[in-house]
Amino acid sequence: MTVLVPGRECGSCNICCIVPAIDKPEIQKDSGSVCRNCTEAGCGIYESRPDVCRNYYCGWRRLELIDADWRPDKSGIFVELETGNIPPQLNANFGLILVLVGNPLRTIREPRFLDFVTRCVTNNIMVSLGYPGPQGKQSAQLPLNTKAMVEATRRSRAEVKSILEKTLKRLAAHEFIPYEMQNTGQNFST
Repeated sequence: MTVLVPGRECGSCNICCIVPAIDKPEIQKDSGSVCRNCTEAGCGIYESRPDVCRNYYCGWRRLELIDADWRPDKSGIFVELETGNIPPQLNANFGLILVLVGNPLRTIREPRFLDFVTRCVTNNIMVSLGYPGPQGKQSAQLPLNTKAMVEATRRSRAEVKSILEKTLKRLAAHEFIPYEMQNTGQNFST
């Protein structure tokens, strides 16, 4: 059973129904494609949705360290949890991928975003900046727990912002490759 942060509800947020690719036997959906069951009010088949959807919650729903007002559709930040490949020098058994789904440049320049990245890096929590690819393509991500970022967090918010801007520029220039589905037969992409 997944423990959720009390008082946080998805409401009309449907970012998880759009941004990630889903590649399971019971459902396939291209990244960046709206699920065909997605409505303005949320999931049109909510009561009978597939288990992969029923069991998924973004980082905002699962982690108190994410600000309460960072619901993905309102903040432009879709927080995904990473549970594999966590370097041993980092303190957590999870990492965060901060996928920029709104206005990326504006988001990374916000003081609260800069401070959040600084807190994660300072506390040895693995954090990456993510950038969704075009529909049907794999997203791109780059780690933020770099030596340069660690040094920047010790000096100034302006230096953290500069590194984030350079990282975003690299992500935006990424050559996105197609996501190749392993499963077929239940395509929910629109």
